[in-house]
Amino acid sequence: MPPTRLPGPRPRKALGQHFLRDTGILADIVQAVRVPEGGLVYEIGAGTGQLTEVLLAAGHRVVALEVEERLLPHLERRFAGEHRLQVRSGDARDITPGEILPRGLPFVAVGNLPYFAANPIIRNLLEGQPQPLEMVFMVQREVARELAAKPGHASLLTMSVLVYAETELLFDVPPEAFDPPPAVYSSVVRFVIREQPLVPRERLEAFFELVSKTFRNPRKQIHNSLGQGTWLPPGGAHEALGAAGVDPMRRAETLSIDEWITLLNACEAVRARS
Repeated sequence: MPPTRLPGPRPRKALGQHFLRDTGILADIVQAVRVPEGGLVYEIGAGTGQLTEVLLAAGHRVVALEVEERLLPHLERRFAGEHRLQVRSGDARDITPGEILPRGLPFVAVGNLPYFAANPIIRNLLEGQPQPLEMVFMVQREVARELAAKPGHASLLTMSVLVYAETELLFDVPPEAFDPPPAVYSSVVRFVIREQPLVPRERLEAFFELVSKTFRNPRKQIHNSLGQGTWLPPGGAHEALGAAGVDPMRRAETLSIDEWITLLNACEAVRARS
């Protein structure tokens, strides 16, 4: 027997829409959301309001952001008279929480993120101000594994998040939990935002320039990827690695944040002398 059709507009394949329909998964997501006293939930991608309804039923105050204009009237009708909900229009890839959330209130972010937009949405929240205290997002399972990768298995995505937050892989979600079912599994990840980034803010641009250029060849030994990815004088890569105390035979994915900072300082010192 086919599943009961969800209320409201149908998902649009062209936009990569997959509306979460499994009530058990919805309840698990809401249970994972830890809202501070006096705070609110910033829901990204409200869709037809399935998660919104469960958040409200749990007693939370919600500001729901939705990028697709055709879904806004449905949300307004479905939750007419609900004083704890504000529905706003906007794209979470470029709008900042400060533009739509009440000033001064702590908040957490939650959502079933479109696969194609997950990375820029997460980056926008981590790099912007004000920041959420925590985020609970559903993303493609392979992306979730990268976000929550352990030391020694980092990717550029891992590093871009680790600077700002601790991550925890919570649970997987099968395709049949959605309407329509996607071709891949999803996973729910919790992000606990650090009070301050692990890299000083004034060094973030230089830090990520070094890391991103070196990760262009992540499987190469660090002396090769560093020498090919960044401008250093002849022999500069080995000199910088020696000064930083990093074995040149290691790979980029094995370096910690502290080791990257030390290596950045060493590279800049080598350049300054050349």
